[in-house]
Amino acid sequence: MIFRYMEAGGGSMEISEKKISNDVLIDMAQYSFTRLDGAWFLAVAEKYGIDTAWEMDVAAWTRFAYGFGKKIRTSIIPDPVWPDSFIEALQILSDVLKIEGRDLTMEHGEITVRVTDCETQKMIAKAGIADCGIVTVQTYQGIFQGLFGKDKTLHVEHRKNLNRGDDCCEVVVRNPGL
Repeated sequence: MIFRYMEAGGGSMEISEKKISNDVLIDMAQYSFTRLDGAWFLAVAEKYGIDTAWEMDVAAWTRFAYGFGKKIRTSIIPDPVWPDSFIEALQILSDVLKIEGRDLTMEHGEITVRVTDCETQKMIAKAGIADCGIVTVQTYQGIFQGLFGKDKTLHVEHRKNLNRGDDCCEVVVRNPGL
């Protein structure tokens, strides 16, 4: 991307150009996404209280996740297959949200996701009043429904949480029986 800006120098304005790499733009988008989510949450909590902020946060993430899953289906995975497509969608979500320390295992029809390094979790820990685990379940379910259909259900259990002192965030997803 080429960024054009006016630069003052010696009493005149000059147009300069600076090339911004896609990597820098992606880094800025990742940073902005998590910070906007946090700023929105804190603003709602300040004005309407923490319970309302949680309620609105869950509603927003539920809608976002379903739309995100649908976008993945229309743009990337037109014919999703369980569990491969869901796992790929989780990788896409991890890349978008800069969830870097992620380990995924599958055993006996269960997918276990463990995260030790996550920008959203770091931002929430800094604020000290939030817990991303509250929306994790809805996010996984929404992505699943966006991929496989709104009438489909997925069992998701959030077992561990970095923000509560655990060694990782751990989410277990059970085979939906597709």
